[in-house]
Amino acid sequence: MMKNLFIAFAVALMLINPSISIAAESPVDVQEVFVGSETMDGDALKYPKGKAEIRLQRVELAEGGIVPLHSHPIPLLGNVEQGTIVVKREGMEDLTYTAGDTFIVGPKTPKHTMGNAKTDNAIVWFAAIGAKDVPILIPAEG
Repeated sequence: MMKNLFIAFAVALMLINPSISIAAESPVDVQEVFVGSETMDGDALKYPKGKAEIRLQRVELAEGGIVPLHSHPIPLLGNVEQGTIVVKREGMEDLTYTAGDTFIVGPKTPKHTMGNAKTDNAIVWFAAIGAKDVPILIPAEG
């Protein structure tokens, strides 16, 4: 009797929430893709003070697309989904990232541009853990 009651309860749960039965049939594969504690320039990560805020941005750069000279007051984690980008930092070597590459920029990263290096569109995702009302990007003056 108790076994039948348990089976009926399990079936009822699956009917109410089908994801329970799907999850039981589908394996879950978690892979750590990237871990970092420094920016691309070797600077330790530091977060601003204030109420924490998490942001996720998708940047698509068409052929010839360039994000003008700028800096970042908070750390950003970038991941290139598609294409090839070039980060040009003032007074430093250019850095090239392709699909699958992950990198971190931060407050001490020199002012830089980010541009599409190829003819196909480039797509880069940026995750930022900062503080409310603190911008992700500060355009360079001039």
